[in-house]
Amino acid sequence: MSLKIVFLLTIFILAGCTHNSHLINKNELTVENFKDNLKADMNYNSITAVFGLPDKDIGSGIHIYVWVLADSTEIWIGYVDKILYARHMDANHVLLETLI
Repeated sequence: MSLKIVFLLTIFILAGCTHNSHLINKNELTVENFKDNLKADMNYNSITAVFGLPDKDIGSGIHIYVWVLADSTEIWIGYVDKILYARHMDANHVLLETLI
């Protein structure tokens, strides 16, 4: 009986550890991570499942979610109930590239 309990606990622990295995390390985010993994049809939950929670929301009227990247540039995602745009911005908020 106790062997079954140990086995089941092991399964639950492993399942819990792999739940966010697709989450990219937030301290190491790069523009390439967004280019490779961001899709126009993603919802907020799927975005945060991959990239983590945004560092801030600077929007007014719509959400503009901001992720600060390892190189101090930023990704801005304009979002209402879908992605309106995704932009790579420099530290002075100048557009470097439009991703979506």
